[in-house]
Amino acid sequence: MDWTVPYIMFLLGLVMLLKGGDWFVDASVWTARVTGLPEVIIGATIVSIATTLPELFVSIIASYEGHPDIAIGNALGSVICNTGLILGVTTLISPSRIINPRIFCLNGLLLAAYGLFFCYLAADGMIGKTDSALLLMLFAVYILTNIMVIKYKKTDAGHREEISTRPCLQDTVKNLAKFLVGITLVLLGANMLVEYGSAIALHVGVPERVISLTLIALGTSLPELVTAFSALIKGHKFISMGNIVGANILNLSFVMGASSYFADIQVKPHMLYLDLPVTVLFIALLFVPCLIKKKTSRPQSALMVSIYAAYVLLLGYMHL
Repeated sequence: MDWTVPYIMFLLGLVMLLKGGDWFVDASVWTARVTGLPEVIIGATIVSIATTLPELFVSIIASYEGHPDIAIGNALGSVICNTGLILGVTTLISPSRIINPRIFCLNGLLLAAYGLFFCYLAADGMIGKTDSALLLMLFAVYILTNIMVIKYKKTDAGHREEISTRPCLQDTVKNLAKFLVGITLVLLGANMLVEYGSAIALHVGVPERVISLTLIALGTSLPELVTAFSALIKGHKFISMGNIVGANILNLSFVMGASSYFADIQVKPHMLYLDLPVTVLFIALLFVPCLIKKKTSRPQSALMVSIYAAYVLLLGYMHL
């Protein structure tokens, strides 16, 4: 095999990700502006559902094809990567207050509850059909909760005043095209990075579990990563915050619920004693300080990034 091809395709996927993320954020910001909804709500619903599609597809395919380690490793690894690396780095660069603490607290409480409930389901070493149904029900609860919040915000008189102009048809078509083309480029680019990055990693002898918890998890989290940095550069950091919280909830409920529907997923001891506790730790590190101080801080972000780096190094050490 000519090993220049994977590197070229890897770089092409990166370019597609960057441009797609740019358009995707523009369209998401436009949606927030014309609807008068907080950016954190747009990030937690529309943006998080779109950016979680890679995790969903990868985990379902892995489960269906008999690779449960990849299915659950991808979902847990994405939560760890989203929080420890992506949100950790972006808030380290630019700490912020939490816009609309009530909305953040609601979704943060849901994330904490879903994380603990997932640990409870996984404690017996298996995520089966009954667990799948429960997780999909939790996904429905999350969506319904945010629909209720959106309806409340849209009927709020103060929020209606934020809608300065009604969008014309040309702007609507333009931004819908940006949204669809942007997320398509992001998903295709992420898929290329995962496929060719995994091929390169396997070629040099990296184990499947390490790939799923690091490279594939990072690859399928690239939409969140690109969205986070695009939003940060454009001055819309709250879209990123809402996106990360929403994506983590979707990974624990929708992604794991859908993938375990196709095949029972065994939760191996190393996941019970390392990966799941790290997942819960990152959820706590994100939610508790923000709940108390109503803002992110550089010490909090630095701690999350440091723990993520230590976790990745530990994985590598365990499989030397």
